[in-house]
Amino acid sequence: MDEEPQSTSTARKRGIFLTVMAALFVLLAISNFTKPLQHMNNPSRGGLVILGHRLETTGANAVFGPIFGLVLLAYVWGIWGMRRWVLPLAIVYAFYVPVNMVLFWYAHGGDPQRSLGFIIMYLAFALTGSVGTALYLAYHREALN
Repeated sequence: MDEEPQSTSTARKRGIFLTVMAALFVLLAISNFTKPLQHMNNPSRGGLVILGHRLETTGANAVFGPIFGLVLLAYVWGIWGMRRWVLPLAIVYAFYVPVNMVLFWYAHGGDPQRSLGFIIMYLAFALTGSVGTALYLAYHREALN
């Protein structure tokens, strides 16, 4: 009985970076599930952005917010369990996030309400979360089951 429990072994393979990223993706999923409420509260600031375009109705946010939330929860589940199928999802997400950000800023001429410092920090977090996680998973793909 030298075998250690699966959860301890998986947690050790996952490491602190992926554990933190999984927790942050859960928060992002919750944010996506609440997009209809955010939009109802402040339509000019709330709402999901898909390929650079902010959804402009509560109904659209009620449909697409939960879909994107479920995709993120699947991503979390794959990271948490160190599943091999999570790598293609991570790669797609790593491309989606920067494309979405560039298209949004292009379509809306940037965000004059945000400071340059805020935008740089936002980019750092968004790219670390999307591209960084995909690179980490790709580099450690031998640890995926």
